[in-house]
Amino acid sequence: MKGVLTVNVVNRSCETIATHIWDNLIVNTGYQAAAQALGGYISGDATIVKIGMGINAAPPTMADTLLVNHFTKSFTSVEYPAPVVQSDGTVIYSVQFNFTIDFLEAVGMVIYEWGLLTQDGRLFSRLTRAPIEKTNEMQLVGHWQINI
Repeated sequence: MKGVLTVNVVNRSCETIATHIWDNLIVNTGYQAAAQALGGYISGDATIVKIGMGINAAPPTMADTLLVNHFTKSFTSVEYPAPVVQSDGTVIYSVQFNFTIDFLEAVGMVIYEWGLLTQDGRLFSRLTRAPIEKTNEMQLVGHWQINI
């Protein structure tokens, strides 16, 4: 599995002023949730339901289990893009989690870390990058795609 987060910073005039595309690390609890979901062990609890943002700038590790001083939000929608056939014949299947962090949400937060969270609160994946200082003059619109 591999994840890619795309974040567009949009101003009040609906203009995209920056676009960020980052790869993420799927952490141990994410792999555990995926295995349990496939086996039906904890029906629904392993479902990814929220995006989270936090203030921890430390690089991600497989042992990460939380985001620091985080803001979370449910997704606006979930999509299943068409499969992509690689040159070697391998087929990549994806799930895409779409989100919008509105103008008045997470205002004042200096966002270093991003994560996906399951229904039961487990961290599925995490990444850290240069900070985005969230103001009430910007909206963060994007999607997090997990490729299998």
